[in-house]
Amino acid sequence: MKKALSIFLLFSVVNTISATDLLVRIFSDHTIQRASLACVLGQYRITDQDGNEIMMLNQNDSITLHAENEGVRLLRNGSKVGVFSKITVMGDGSNTMFRITPEDRTIRPRIYDDHLEISVVDNALRFINIVNIENYIAGVVQSEVRGVQVEGIPADLEFFKVQAIISRTYAMRMINKHRREGFNLCDGVHCQAYFGRNIIPIILEAAKATAGMVVVDGNNNLILASFHANSGGQTMNSEDAWVTEVSYLRSIIDTFSFDMRGSTWQKEFSVDKWLNGLQRLGYDINNPVKRANALNFVQNKRKTHFHGNIRLPDMRRNFNLRSTFFSVRQEGDSVILYGRGFGHGVGLSQEGAARKIRDGFSVEEVLQFYYQDVRVVRIDDLFESMDQQF
Repeated sequence: MKKALSIFLLFSVVNTISATDLLVRIFSDHTIQRASLACVLGQYRITDQDGNEIMMLNQNDSITLHAENEGVRLLRNGSKVGVFSKITVMGDGSNTMFRITPEDRTIRPRIYDDHLEISVVDNALRFINIVNIENYIAGVVQSEVRGVQVEGIPADLEFFKVQAIISRTYAMRMINKHRREGFNLCDGVHCQAYFGRNIIPIILEAAKATAGMVVVDGNNNLILASFHANSGGQTMNSEDAWVTEVSYLRSIIDTFSFDMRGSTWQKEFSVDKWLNGLQRLGYDINNPVKRANALNFVQNKRKTHFHGNIRLPDMRRNFNLRSTFFSVRQEGDSVILYGRGFGHGVGLSQEGAARKIRDGFSVEEVLQFYYQDVRVVRIDDLFESMDQQF
């Protein structure tokens, strides 16, 4: 049954990377024509598309990269080294870091662990970070936690373990998302936010302490470990936010998300702007009764639709709302939305999970609260069990 493991084995045209490495496209939301690359720690060997060595990059050394029709133009100290269809930047040793600084100063420089592959796609530089999966998980957790706190106190190690486990589970489940494009994942939120190497020691400790740990359902399948900032007191069924019903992504009452930073919100619109926005979604604002209803809407428990059978997720996108869990009240010439929660509401509430940890619940208890009928396993043990069945 070793073939089953192949869906998780990491692929690459670079034949020297480890089976514990991921290929993650970075700066995926940006178009970068020129950038500098610097060695922050260790030493890097730079090779061309045929594996021939171009140069060594020592600590504090840097090169410049330009996107051209023919490929990547590489310059050192202002002098052209050559143009290559692909450049691979492989670190010598286990502790290497590099920094990418785009010429466009509106894009902030970032520092990453491990290795890098550079090519030109659609007249722009494409950067793929070849990164150890645990270094990647630590970077994801840092990018995704957004300073989660309980009563003003930063989240602790056990919460970061929770986040590391679900981030790893999500990555492993989605590992082939971009395979046809030549990499595993990107750094966009639909894969997972990943904006550089982790610099917070407690997060790296959590990633290492949970290395290889993932969440599976009753059939030993990796779950879709979706999460959000705050549920507002009730999570959402998967089919109510998206399309597909998932057995472990069920709506639950979540009092642990009350009285937190993301628990409540308000947003104000003029009556005209609110009604015009509803009209764009197909709501009949010319009907007097429907017009009046549009200015009065209450959610004490989560609903799936607004008046007129308009899906609440569509309203969230159209009006740029923090969540779909809101009530509406007219006040003079304005419409006030009184909202609860932050995010899509499906799966784990980060702030709720942090509070449960602070209240003494274990990592596994937290995961089993937000995901129904699941368990935590080590990925190696999971596949050993599968081997024994065949």
